[in-house]
Amino acid sequence: MEEWKWLEFQYAKQLRESGVNERRRLYNEAYSAVSKLAIERFKSSDPEDRTAGTSKLLVNLLSQMVDKHDNVLEIGSGRGYTCLMLAPYVMSMVGTDVSEPSIIESKAILSRHRVKNVEIKHVSAFELTGNFSDNEFSVCISIDVVEHLHPEDAKEHLRQVFHVLKPGGRYIIIMPNRLDGPHDITREEFPEARYALGFHLNESTYRQMTKIMRAIGFDSFQVFLPLRIPKKGVRPLIMPYQFSIVSEILYRMLPDCLRPRILNKIIPIRLVAHKPATCQLVRKCHK
Repeated sequence: MEEWKWLEFQYAKQLRESGVNERRRLYNEAYSAVSKLAIERFKSSDPEDRTAGTSKLLVNLLSQMVDKHDNVLEIGSGRGYTCLMLAPYVMSMVGTDVSEPSIIESKAILSRHRVKNVEIKHVSAFELTGNFSDNEFSVCISIDVVEHLHPEDAKEHLRQVFHVLKPGGRYIIIMPNRLDGPHDITREEFPEARYALGFHLNESTYRQMTKIMRAIGFDSFQVFLPLRIPKKGVRPLIMPYQFSIVSEILYRMLPDCLRPRILNKIIPIRLVAHKPATCQLVRKCHK
């Protein structure tokens, strides 16, 4: 087993077993240590070759879901690929991460490409209200982030996103679905495991995510899927979220041999949650 994978398993065990205050320290330490080792594997200088989780197809879809009036917050911006590629389509963008090596690399990439409307900050997913104002962003995006948070921290993260979003703003969440997991390095190293043992502390489902987010105040849930249109390329197909709830029910009911291949393409979570346009915030104290 490669050293960075072994280290991830060790830190993941600590994160699962630690209290909230200890986790605050561990996230920064764990992701900086593992990122430092993992980054050494990359030889190409092309940002797209140095990213994990984000693809050209996904960024293409996201670019069609934002516009020049949007100020965007990306939580867990990693090595900066999404920020780099979305910058031409938005008014401004802030990327946040806890991995020092990733922050250094993303800043270097943005500087090299002379991107002026993106800022990178060392901010964790549950330190948003301490670093940003209420109603500051029209769009928040996270790509393969929420599953990395302890379930308690994930709920706190969603509450804080709700605060920093403008009324009528959207939170776009991309993450794997627990139903066809585990999805982290567990799948490769321990293929018989039923649950993630690496950094995926919180693999979830559409049903679970929308239930938690609705209780916080989000509404008007949608999902988006890639739709290939002849001569026009790929467009985001926006669907009511109930479409994916039904897909999850079918996925649970049908055995592998009878499960249509399309279900495996629909299951990954691609959720758009809206903050009500008339929302009035009551700020709570978060420890």
